[in-house]
Amino acid sequence: MRSLRRHLALEGNIRVLAVQTLISQIGLGMFFVVWQPYILSMGVSVVELGIIQSIINLSSAFGSIVWGFLSDRFGRKPVILASNASRVLALVAIVLSGNFLFLIAFAFFVGFSALFMQGNPARSALVSETVGQQRRATAFSTLISISQITMTLTASAGGYLAIVAGYHPIFYMSIIGDVAGLLLMALFIEETRVADLSEEEKIGNPVDRLVGFFKPESGIGKLYLIVMFFGVGYGTGYSLLYGMMVDRFGFTTFQLGLLSTAFNLTWGVSSIPFGKLSDRFGHRPLMLGSLAMASIAALGFIFSRSFEMFLVLQVVSAMDPVLWIPAWMALIGEKAPSRRLSTVMGKLDSYSRLASIPAPWMGGLLYSSFGFAAPLTVHLSCLIISSVLVFSLKE
Repeated sequence: MRSLRRHLALEGNIRVLAVQTLISQIGLGMFFVVWQPYILSMGVSVVELGIIQSIINLSSAFGSIVWGFLSDRFGRKPVILASNASRVLALVAIVLSGNFLFLIAFAFFVGFSALFMQGNPARSALVSETVGQQRRATAFSTLISISQITMTLTASAGGYLAIVAGYHPIFYMSIIGDVAGLLLMALFIEETRVADLSEEEKIGNPVDRLVGFFKPESGIGKLYLIVMFFGVGYGTGYSLLYGMMVDRFGFTTFQLGLLSTAFNLTWGVSSIPFGKLSDRFGHRPLMLGSLAMASIAALGFIFSRSFEMFLVLQVVSAMDPVLWIPAWMALIGEKAPSRRLSTVMGKLDSYSRLASIPAPWMGGLLYSSFGFAAPLTVHLSCLIISSVLVFSLKE
């Protein structure tokens, strides 16, 4: 058993995060499937749903910067707890969403948590600092695998539960699971940040300090360009994908649950072996493979008309994050300055979110004006540009 835990990097904080992920994802795995159909069921249009998603992106960008900065200054654990508390507030807001203002509150708090379909910089830095350099990708892929397999088991159940019992039982389960995970981390997470009092910011002018903070670090400028193209592409093509499927093809929440299950099962089963491959053979080949899978999936979605074809393409689409995320996170851990690791992770995610702020709204307009294929075509164009940038990276 000890050998297996070491093989999967399930030690110390990683073990605590694994249990917390398992508990939280039971409810959230269902929530991710139904939140867009729930909002549409309130009479909100696809374009207005795009505005809500844009608010999520804006507050995500703000949250990533804030949590990354605070994590490097005050520690990983307090920031992780605070960001999880923000997600709980978001879930409470959607339970109370009798009018559009509560949906705005939901969008702000869930984005500000930097824990909604994205990596929180404090959590990512904690993982990077808990394990050695040679096992970073393995640690990230293990946590991702637990998350996705849990979502696999709950996504279809969530879609069915929404049909027979409504949406609110799913929201209540999500709140209970998130609060339980929050308490678990409060009790057992150990701080990994090492204070370095010998290095103080040398920039005295507040304006220069602010410019220096937001300026990309030397040597990793291409990483910032990549995440910005990702923000535009994925934000336009995929932010409203489930909502567009419901509106264009009439898919039910149960069918959306099956699509989510196919995606999450592929991601969960494949994550650990490909994470270990990234640790062994380098990051760029896996990142290029990820972009190839993403391009194939986008093309397939454009020409698909049947539910069965979408189901098959979800398997292809899942190979995109399987290949990308462990390699990407490990690459950042190697290239970012150690004392600014969480800040850099937060800034990279923030650049992506800032670039994606108008993307869901634009995707909704493209869909309303030109049809289902239009937002995905923008996504495909951004993937091609990103592939050129990744190919030019040095290991």
